[in-house]
Amino acid sequence: MCLKWRHRFISALSNCALMKKIKIAVRKWRRMRLFRKRDDQSLTRQASTDPVASTSATPLHSARPPVELLQLEPDEGQRFREQQLRQYAFFQLRIHLKRGQNLIAMDKNGLLSGTSDPYVKFKAGGRLLHKSRIVYRDLNPVWDECFTVPIEDPFQPVQLKVFDYDWGLQDDFMGSCYLDLTALELGRSQDLVLCLRDPNKLNQDMGEIVMNVTLYPKSQEDKDQSAEVGPIVKDVSACVLPDKCD
Repeated sequence: MCLKWRHRFISALSNCALMKKIKIAVRKWRRMRLFRKRDDQSLTRQASTDPVASTSATPLHSARPPVELLQLEPDEGQRFREQQLRQYAFFQLRIHLKRGQNLIAMDKNGLLSGTSDPYVKFKAGGRLLHKSRIVYRDLNPVWDECFTVPIEDPFQPVQLKVFDYDWGLQDDFMGSCYLDLTALELGRSQDLVLCLRDPNKLNQDMGEIVMNVTLYPKSQEDKDQSAEVGPIVKDVSACVLPDKCD
């Protein structure tokens, strides 16, 4: 009987020793796994902070210009034109008013059709520069007019207003637009398409005005001569070729 209990006691001790060894081995394995995981994370962070090799011939440090240059580049041309304008005391603006496109119908003939009798007024600083002839019953009028007006302040835009002529009544407003003279290159003829808008109906498409403009710089002597002979305004009702409107 004592021998039997001795064997049980010895087996129990051996089992405790075995369990102890197993526990130690498990702890070692967990530590090794934790250390390996930390090493992998440190390698990943190091790889993310290292610069990526460039696949092109462009160096990494010159891939993008500074933010200051990106902000200044679009305004360089505008500033250059403004500096040019300040060098002259007087200008002449030559306009070839060609036509209108898809103007709105103010004289309704029905629910789905109508027409207008449009004409255009050019103003600057509240002063009337030119008034075009009336084209009757046409939403795509062809004015084909050339005229030249003096400009003393090129930083003041020229306003275009289109009206529908009504006999004996107040003419109906058909939209307006602005001609920014600071956006023009001096001495260069430019074709423009200006969209008409109504301040009270911003979402409504009111058509377009097509024209050709040229801004000529003049000297102080030209300005004095212009003041002696009066405003230089030339109105040609039919000008087929723009080059012959001078």
